[in-house]
Amino acid sequence: MKFEVTKLSLLVSGLFLASGSFAHAADAATDVGKITVQGQGDAQSQPGGTNTGLIQQEDAAKARSSVTRAYIEKQAPTSSPFQVIKLLPSVSTSDYDGTGLFGGSIRVRGFNSDQLGFTIDGVPVNDSGSFAVYPQEYVDNENMCDVFVTQGSTDTDAPHVGATGGNIGIVTCDPEDKRRVKLLEAFGSHHLWKSYVRFDSGRFADDKAKFFISYSKAEANKWRGEGRAEKEHVDMKARYDLSGGSYIDAGYLYNRQFNNNYLALTKAQIAQYGNYYDLGTTPPVHTIPVNGRPDDDTKTNPGMFGGGGTGYYGLSLNPFIDSIATIQTHWQFGPKASLDVEPYYWYGYGTGGNQLQSVQEGALTGSSLHGGLGDVNGDGDTLDKVMAYEGSLTKTERPGVNSKFSFDVANHHGVVGYWIERATHIQTGPYVRIDANGNPADPWLADGGQFIKQADGTPLEYRDTKTISTAHSLFAQDNISLMQDKLNLQLGVRDAEIHRDFHNYASAGGGGNPASVSSSGADYTVDKTYSKTLPSIGVRYQFTTEQSAYFNAAENFKAPGNFSYFNLLSTNTHQNVQSQALQVTGANDPRIVAGAPTIVNGVMVGAVQRDVPVTPEYSYDYDLGYRYAGEALTLSSALFYTDYRNRIASSYDENQQKNIDQNVGDEHQWGIELEAGYRLNKDWSVYGSLSYIKTHLLQDTQIDATHILPTSGKEMPDTPNWLAGFSLQYSHDNWDAMIEAKYTGKRYSTLVNDDSIGSYTIVGIGAGYHFASNSFFKNPLVRFNVDNLLNTNYLNLNGPSGSLYTNNAYTVNGIAGKVPAFYVGAPRSYTVTLSSDF
Repeated sequence: MKFEVTKLSLLVSGLFLASGSFAHAADAATDVGKITVQGQGDAQSQPGGTNTGLIQQEDAAKARSSVTRAYIEKQAPTSSPFQVIKLLPSVSTSDYDGTGLFGGSIRVRGFNSDQLGFTIDGVPVNDSGSFAVYPQEYVDNENMCDVFVTQGSTDTDAPHVGATGGNIGIVTCDPEDKRRVKLLEAFGSHHLWKSYVRFDSGRFADDKAKFFISYSKAEANKWRGEGRAEKEHVDMKARYDLSGGSYIDAGYLYNRQFNNNYLALTKAQIAQYGNYYDLGTTPPVHTIPVNGRPDDDTKTNPGMFGGGGTGYYGLSLNPFIDSIATIQTHWQFGPKASLDVEPYYWYGYGTGGNQLQSVQEGALTGSSLHGGLGDVNGDGDTLDKVMAYEGSLTKTERPGVNSKFSFDVANHHGVVGYWIERATHIQTGPYVRIDANGNPADPWLADGGQFIKQADGTPLEYRDTKTISTAHSLFAQDNISLMQDKLNLQLGVRDAEIHRDFHNYASAGGGGNPASVSSSGADYTVDKTYSKTLPSIGVRYQFTTEQSAYFNAAENFKAPGNFSYFNLLSTNTHQNVQSQALQVTGANDPRIVAGAPTIVNGVMVGAVQRDVPVTPEYSYDYDLGYRYAGEALTLSSALFYTDYRNRIASSYDENQQKNIDQNVGDEHQWGIELEAGYRLNKDWSVYGSLSYIKTHLLQDTQIDATHILPTSGKEMPDTPNWLAGFSLQYSHDNWDAMIEAKYTGKRYSTLVNDDSIGSYTIVGIGAGYHFASNSFFKNPLVRFNVDNLLNTNYLNLNGPSGSLYTNNAYTVNGIAGKVPAFYVGAPRSYTVTLSSDF
């Protein structure tokens, strides 16, 4: 085992050594009791405050870390939730440009974002199909008051069926009690700017009601290549207090964004072209069509099409809209019982990917799906391959309700509840025409009148699916206080289930050729239910007022994503496949023509439906921790071990020429987490985190009947062994300042560990000056932030929205390799923020 020592890890280790000495000395001092940091509102961030906002004095019997408003408000105003928790233990994050507007990726203890449950004010926001997470869509930085991470053990009442590695929650700020208007303007590198306005009503209706509404607009150019991000965002929250401690909260989030994509690069491309290489800037042109000649736009525009092409930045877009509406009702039945009911509705619409594609014209005959495509470019023949704009369009409607009843009986605090939601997930891939200047007829793919149609009037699509996912869980938890609360026992269980009703409708598949036979070329259905009873146990023992220890064990579960249901039609009847909806019984079936599928009267026949290729994954997580909660020092440490079963990953299959989900077998992982915050004096505070993570795959991976990948004994990709975070903060009179650093160790980029990414450290600084209030300006502030101060060069793995890896970079056991692609880390950038209340 090789241990890599860096200056940052030595510095963080020194903090923990010093903390240990302080904790030992404090044990002999006067018992001052437990001090809890609330982290809400702006009080902690006023001049003279000493809290870093990076570690709280937790008492849960599980690993948990969080950041509060005191830290969040010191970040750049376009920062995403991923960026604000980057220093926490076992958290590995990346972003495309430093602003947070283009999204990014996250791992916690090696679990990817699609293996973590995400909530906003208790509402699940993982994609209902793939469980992916898109951090740029969520709440404005100015309205976030708390972001917490439970590493490893998913909360018993968390509304998730896709979380094997814990959960992350965003808590939005409540409306202010006093009326105010807050304005913020920010500008920075790469033409970044953001305008934000928030109105708080203050209390009204006999002091029972209050609300806020905010609006923001932000833009930034890409730091490499052409293109930009444009974002509009609305947050609303209202509260009405009822009698006896009951209340009703209502919230609404709306986000509209239109982004250009960055191009992922191989190491060879970076070496040849440099870090600033990106998508092309010359728009594609149509071939001048000639009747009777097979014209081909893909040949007229060399280097723009295919896996090796750079494409065109104006046809590699990510437009999306999403909104969440919630109502939270809390009913207090005396001092020892309450009921919480939270209905919600989630809506999402958007498209993405490389939209520069092509369609193949074809004769209008019964040997093509939906009767054929016909003449697209208007030259009078059906011989041509014509470029078109095609996107991975997704529309989601997702109502749900989460409810729980809490009660106290003797020394028991019990919670029982039920969560259910029904998500309708429609995923299509329509094509629209591209004009002579390279502009798509409708980049949002919202106008059906612009779609390229087939002979029977249906749109030509590379995919056409509908997934109805009904998820629910019944949960119960009992917190038992023993020995005057020195000993706390937490017993939990949840019964989680998801039922997927999947419909594939015949489409052209990749290539836009309705005459071809593809694995999407016929109607089929999949009906699957996944369920699991998930127990958990937590024990916490309070040695002294300051010192405690805990142990936690929990089972977690994740159902396969709905992408595993795509492309299940086999064009080879000799494969070992399972017939389902088509009920094909074998080579003697009359619908099988010459042993292979074909198209008859516009419908594909002779296809065999394979079974879903993956099964659910499970994890058994164990934590043993120690905490110290003193007056100046807060410290938390944990040893963890995860027994991972049937882990799901997605990788590119060279034989099928597409990404496929697969179970990569079992995995063991273990490690240690350290986190500490220390108030040096009334002006200076320091925070540090240090994590070591070791993963170990237990089996080789079966690729097909004859090929096996030697993955046994290898480490999971994109999981650095070492992570370290550090923050030094200063606050005196009207000034506050900080310097922070995050070290990310070496990690592998393939399942067989034949390619890796080097370690790096990113340093950032920030400073703010609080001007005196006057009759017009209240709490005026100017803030300056710099990201990647040392202009460090680094790479991030391509696969932010899911567990997407490359199997092998080079040929292994006769299996051809595929070179991994990476996103280049953004260079140094700055942001200046001006804000004031009125």
